[in-house]
Order: sequence, then structure tokens, then C-alpha cells
Amino acid sequence: MRRLAMLAAACAGALALAACTSEPDETDASVSPSAGIDAITVTQSETLAPDIEFVPGLDYSEEETRVLWEGDGDLLVDGQSLLLDIYGESLVDGTVIINTFDGTPTSFLLAPEIIGDGMYEALQGVHVGGRVLVVTPPGEGVAESEPIAMVVDVLPTGPVGEPVDTPEGMPTVTTLEDGTPEVSVPDDAVAPADLQTATLVRGSGPQITAASQVLANYSIVYFSDSPADEDAGLEAGEQWKAGDVFDSSWPAEREPLLVDMDEVSAVPGLQQGLLDQTQGSRVMMVVPPALGYPAQGTMIFVVDILDVWNPEA
Repeated sequence: MRRLAMLAAACAGALALAACTSEPDETDASVSPSAGIDAITVTQSETLAPDIEFVPGLDYSEEETRVLWEGDGDLLVDGQSLLLDIYGESLVDGTVIINTFDGTPTSFLLAPEIIGDGMYEALQGVHVGGRVLVVTPPGEGVAESEPIAMVVDVLPTGPVGEPVDTPEGMPTVTTLEDGTPEVSVPDDAVAPADLQTATLVRGSGPQITAASQVLANYSIVYFSDSPADEDAGLEAGEQWKAGDVFDSSWPAEREPLLVDMDEVSAVPGLQQGLLDQTQGSRVMMVVPPALGYPAQGTMIFVVDILDVWNPEA
């Protein structure tokens, strides 16, 4: 199941996007003037995060949602993978409850049991690229809490940019209906001795540096058939075929991969291939065994760069 760790750290309620707890406010909310979501304004701050403007001391007693941007990408469908940037503030004193805008976004599934009924309803009819505002009222009993306003951006889970022709002689990549990449390896392909990298879609987002945090979807496939192993009684290609998937983050229950570029990687070829690429890009890497998986031989990585966070920026 997709991770709820960031919200779990900020919210102690049973649902991911409701009942975020804090110390109870001593003010009697029953004597406060009532307010609704229309009393809240969302603007841009000096950072990547939005700014929520509201009048303190009002009583936000009902859960409400408002679509701020519908988005121009694909329409969201039940059960699909979500990549969300979330910014939330207390409507009592403006305390920041959660902020992924100034960092890396968080992945979920579009299902009420994962993101909560209110957020699920808010995202119905929204497209990738959309933004919604959600107001949650105070909780009760053990979930007693402050009212909260959250701004949620729906980010792409695939490449966004200009297609680029694949260099001659390299494997080819097609995209299936669900966005999953499928790799075809030419029969006469020769495994390269060094890392080969090709940008298949060039995004226009931030560029990856040696200090970046990179969130990416990936698919790893075999470059060639498995070798024969007489001792094990295996013929060539019996364990895997060229183009077979070795590992992938594309299934809905999987999370995107978070790569810290300044940390030592178990797959150095991946880091080397990501360096200087841009957010929104799809990149293919042909990774020799010494830079990837020695036991599997040369491997092909197809990587969609979903988010690039450069702390120095």
C-alpha cells in the first residue's frame, strides 16, 4: 500500500487527511462566528508552498472542499496511483501541519480508505494538474483537533515534456495504455561496455544535481536472454528473456523510488544516468553489470522523473 508516513507523522487520526491532532484550543468555539471555505484565500508564497489566508477565531464546523484548478491532464480514476503535494495549516493560529511543497511529494491511491472520504470526494472529476482546497472541522473525543485547511496539488505520475527520437541501435520504448513503458530489444543488439543514456521525453522542470532528491517511477528489464547453465540444467533464455521485466514501480501498490543523489547507491549507473536530467523527463539507461546488477547482466532502465527537489534552491 502507498505510504502514509508523512501524514502519519503530522496527523494522529485514523484517516490520512482528516483529524490531524494538536493541543485543544481553550477558546469556546461555540461563541465564534461561523465561517465557510469561501472565507479562505489561497495565494502564492515566497517559497514553493502556497499561502493560506484566513481570519483567526472563526468557527469552521463543516467539512468543505473547493476545486481551485481542474487541471489539464488525464481525468483521475478510482484506484489509480496519486502523487500529491500537500500544504496544511491550522485555522486557529496558522501553524503548519504538513508541507510537501518544499520537499518531495507523497504517493497514495485514489481510494477513500486511503485518503479519507472528504479528500476522495474532492478529487472526483479532477484532472492531473488540478488543485483542491479542503477544510476539515475540529474532531471530537480522542481525535479532538483544530480545524485545518489543506491545499492539495495533483502531480503527474508519468513524463511531461517534448518527445525525443531514440538513438539508432538502442532498445525502443513504447507506452501502454496505462502509462507503463514496454521495452523491445533488437535481436542483434550488443551489450555496451559502458553506461548508455538516452532522453526519450525532455521535461522542462528543475535539473538534477549531485545534491538533488529525485522521485521517479522506473521499470528495469533484461537486455538479453539468461545464459545457459549446464550445472543447473538450464538452457539459454530459460530463466528470463530479453525485454522481460525484472522490477518496476508502476503497479499501483508500489511507491515511486526516492533517490538521494548525494548518497551512495546500490545501482551507481542509475545515479550517473539521472545527473543533469530534468523533472518531467523519461530517460532510458543501458546499464552494464558493473554499474547495476552483476548477476543479471546488462539491464535496461526506463525512468520517469516525477519530482526534483534541490535543497540549495
